[in-house]
Amino acid sequence: MPPAKRCFSVLIVSGKKHNIALLSAMLDASVYRPVDSALSAGEAKRKMLRSPYDILIIDPPLPDEFGSDFAVDATASSHSGVMITARSDLYDLTCAKVEAAGVLTIAKPVSQKDFYTAIKLITATSARLLNGEKKAQKLQDKLEEIKLVSRAKFILMEKMRMTEPEAHRYIEKEAMDSRHTRKEIAENIISED
Repeated sequence: MPPAKRCFSVLIVSGKKHNIALLSAMLDASVYRPVDSALSAGEAKRKMLRSPYDILIIDPPLPDEFGSDFAVDATASSHSGVMITARSDLYDLTCAKVEAAGVLTIAKPVSQKDFYTAIKLITATSARLLNGEKKAQKLQDKLEEIKLVSRAKFILMEKMRMTEPEAHRYIEKEAMDSRHTRKEIAENIISED
């Protein structure tokens, strides 16, 4: 049985409802869902605080700002893959402003073919960012465990006059015998101190 297809949540930001409908219609509903929309950068920011989105599509100009500053800010404050559309006469200027932040720029009018290519690039980028985030979280969790175990060892060495290898073996044995993690054993030792 093939693995389940991953879905990517999308937020489309445009000052024009018509453009939101056009961009939404170009998304494959079996891959890109839910698709949400916002009519301004301010509304989009509020929505992004409530719920993270995998992909952010910005169609400037927005009523409260052009959109390129919002695109750059979104890459810094979220893990979304970000795409911005730009009129032909503003394409180079928009690229220059957002490219270094990792924002993909696509020229208007947006053809189905160009949009499909761009959304696939953003999807791949979003998946890569998510995988990187998961790896970073695993490393952070491991570092936290090491800190807790080290602190628990220090307590055992200080209070029970164990050597470092004895304290290490004690935590390992307790974890194995009780079928708990080393982190849980360390937390118990620390809480009893």
